[in-house]
Amino acid sequence: MDTITEEGHWAEDLREGGAAGTQFAEVEVDTETGHVTAIKIVAVQDCGLILNRLTTESQINGGVVGGLSYALLENRIMDPQTGRMINSNLIDYKIAGPTEIPEIKAIAFDTDQKVTGIGEPATIPTAGAIANAVYNAIGVRIRSLPITPDKVLTTLAEKGKA
Repeated sequence: MDTITEEGHWAEDLREGGAAGTQFAEVEVDTETGHVTAIKIVAVQDCGLILNRLTTESQINGGVVGGLSYALLENRIMDPQTGRMINSNLIDYKIAGPTEIPEIKAIAFDTDQKVTGIGEPATIPTAGAIANAVYNAIGVRIRSLPITPDKVLTTLAEKGKA
């Protein structure tokens, strides 16, 4: 019944605030079906002091996959009568699986002698990179996520590009 007590210290000057990174995406857009396929994503992430390169690159890869899901697949459907989510399971709520994951080039940029977070910051630029790649492919912007086939076809029809 004795209490165990331990005291730890860490160096405040090793902690980094903020995150920085950029991404570039290559996509293919089928203008007949509206389907968008991600081909390659290059993710450059400021990682501060990299403590373990393999796990850092794995975190970047995971962030890109999460961002890809957000950009192309994740679509919460709500019942207007009850306010409940209709597709609240992983059968109906789509996220990226092995067939949707493109080639990912993770570039962990070791810029500093300070430690920073890497898991979520790598997710943030993915959707923008994919949306810009879609714009470059079809010449019109889709301004809401996810970028679904119906949105691609509707946007192309409205701009007279279909």
